[in-house]
Amino acid sequence: MQLRSDAKTAPDFWIQQGKTAAGVTAVEPYIRWHGYHARSRRALQRWTIDRLRADRRRYRIGVDLGCGNGEWTELFAPLCDELHACDVSPDFVAQTRARTSWHRDTTVEVSDIRSFPIPSGADFIYVGAAFMYLPDRDVADVLRRITAHAAPNAHVVIRDYCTYNLGLRTEYPSHGHSIHRPATHLLELATNAGLRCDELRSSFSIYGELAAGGVPGLQWPLRALLRFATI
Repeated sequence: MQLRSDAKTAPDFWIQQGKTAAGVTAVEPYIRWHGYHARSRRALQRWTIDRLRADRRRYRIGVDLGCGNGEWTELFAPLCDELHACDVSPDFVAQTRARTSWHRDTTVEVSDIRSFPIPSGADFIYVGAAFMYLPDRDVADVLRRITAHAAPNAHVVIRDYCTYNLGLRTEYPSHGHSIHRPATHLLELATNAGLRCDELRSSFSIYGELAAGGVPGLQWPLRALLRFATI
């Protein structure tokens, strides 16, 4: 996790974060509504795992790039025969190893995602909110490496915090030098790297879908309500 080759603010930020923070605030240090974020993260995780299970019963080789404290990694482990994860923070790596210690074939390394060796033939690859700490050229390079090493028809999931400011790209130096891109920009980078997008969803549409519980006509009003409530 690094913003630019001439600045080490982002990795230093996360290394320090791993040493001093715990829980949701460890991986989302600037949240204000702790209860809401904890519930929404669990909902998003449940939705993601259900989608992965629906895609196939089992994944042979899974990869979690930028695993943080292992909150997501431990959910991926039961789906994969072997799982490989990395994070720039040694403390987060230690926490992830502890969370997945029961899974014999999980390997977690201290590594920047730009230099992490993606295993060839990986059929599940997850990038969790790590691209927001990379410049475009490095995001493009990681995406190209994902394409080069992924198995045919691999399931690739990219989760990122995208901009809602009228679609304008924004940068936050105080937030570990994070970059919030329009979702369409990430889609363009992924497409140029050779990936095919099957679905592009916002968190509000996912939460609305879950809250509607499959009832026709409720999703869009609930999506709008959730978006308005979090402005």
